[in-house]
Amino acid sequence: MNRTKAFALSALTASMFLAGCGGDINLTPTSIDNSNTTNNGGGTTDTNNCASYEVSGTQVRGEKIGADCVYPRSFSTPESPVTTDIRLVELPGGAHIFPNGLYIGENVEATASVNRDGPTLTIDAGATVAFEDGDAFVRIARGADIVADGNRNAPITFTSVQELDGLVTNPNARGLWGGVVINGFGISNKCDQNDLANCVLQGEGGAGFYGGDDNADNSGVMRYVLVKYAGYEVSLDNELNGITFNAVGSGTTLEYIQVHNNLDDGIEFFGGAANVKNVVLTGNDDDSLDWADGWQGKIQYILVKHADDRANRAIEADGNSGNNDATPYSNPIIANFTSIGSLTATDGSDESEGVLVREGTHGAMYNFLITEARGECLEIDNSATVAAAQAGDLTIENSVIACSENFADTTTQDWFQGVASNVTLDETAGVLTSGYVTASEITDGSGAPVTVTPKTDLSSIDPFFDDVDFIGAVSEDDDWTNGWTVGLRD
Repeated sequence: MNRTKAFALSALTASMFLAGCGGDINLTPTSIDNSNTTNNGGGTTDTNNCASYEVSGTQVRGEKIGADCVYPRSFSTPESPVTTDIRLVELPGGAHIFPNGLYIGENVEATASVNRDGPTLTIDAGATVAFEDGDAFVRIARGADIVADGNRNAPITFTSVQELDGLVTNPNARGLWGGVVINGFGISNKCDQNDLANCVLQGEGGAGFYGGDDNADNSGVMRYVLVKYAGYEVSLDNELNGITFNAVGSGTTLEYIQVHNNLDDGIEFFGGAANVKNVVLTGNDDDSLDWADGWQGKIQYILVKHADDRANRAIEADGNSGNNDATPYSNPIIANFTSIGSLTATDGSDESEGVLVREGTHGAMYNFLITEARGECLEIDNSATVAAAQAGDLTIENSVIACSENFADTTTQDWFQGVASNVTLDETAGVLTSGYVTASEITDGSGAPVTVTPKTDLSSIDPFFDDVDFIGAVSEDDDWTNGWTVGLRD
């Protein structure tokens, strides 16, 4: 049975269920049923390991159709989200298919009224979760958790049904579904700092409420997770990111994450203090890594590779667009970053560029390698950002750039080249000796070796960081991207 018919069957079953209950009901689950088998009355047992919950004493669950679990539209909606724990198991050869998104936890506006012990969405290693509608997305509300704990041999994949059906023939396909949104209780500089306990902000793309007073908030675990072909345009200039971290706190575990071919940004942080290790961002149409509104987190090992058709910036770093002096300042620490741009990517207005810091952001950057950008490698914009750089509140050290246009202006050039551990090369330099794998020894345009060795023990700055002896995201003796990512070796 093809998946179009599967959706129709699932919708029919849902309508029959609603009619049996009197039609108009509130799908609020009261318990969870994790049983994997049901007896069909004929002495045989049919396995159904699809996710389920109970409402008004009746079980609501997906239907096992072939290898897939297909869920009715009524299973989860923005207005009637899942409010109890559910689990998506691995389905060998199959996927959990949601036609209109997966919404976990109640989207409560009043921060003081949010249930901070909300439901948990557990996704087993190796599971695939797919969406039919373009505007369907995953929303983890404040107080709810996601535990998506994959591994190198069995990553967890979020994608479009079109990929499952073999309809994604364009290697640069994007915007086929929404993306993943996690809403937390972290701090945003868009809120009244004297009343953070009552802070509430509305996420982009109708992604729910977020914000609060707890930068140590815990929204769960995402480890070995791929998000592919997302970023649906909800309205003009209003697309969803691959993964949006809305005021997500540092108690959340985020490791080995890839966003591939997103229509908007790869990952974006709006406030909070979420930390990440081992990130791959490939083929994203807008910015690969974006932050704003007082993000205080840390990242180590982040690899960006632009596509050959369209791209914007590897990093777009913002403070507060309405008030560049708003506190707390965006002030992350980013270490071991590689950006591989494209000399051909352009959509007519934006180009494949490196790092733009603006709108008063602070921060510290170490062991960066920025190369092959069509536009600038590096740019500082806005007077507040220049002031932060001159005051030492925005820094870059132990880094290498090699682009067709290394600097946007002399202010940026003086800031970068004023640090003795930074190296400036031209675009002909052999910076990437093994494709996307960086080397401690690189060559300049003439082929002469240039030795670049990190001069800062990152672990002495913060115990979150590993002390490393290489520049960029990946060392030659430890390719942590191998075996679970896509789009790097194409």
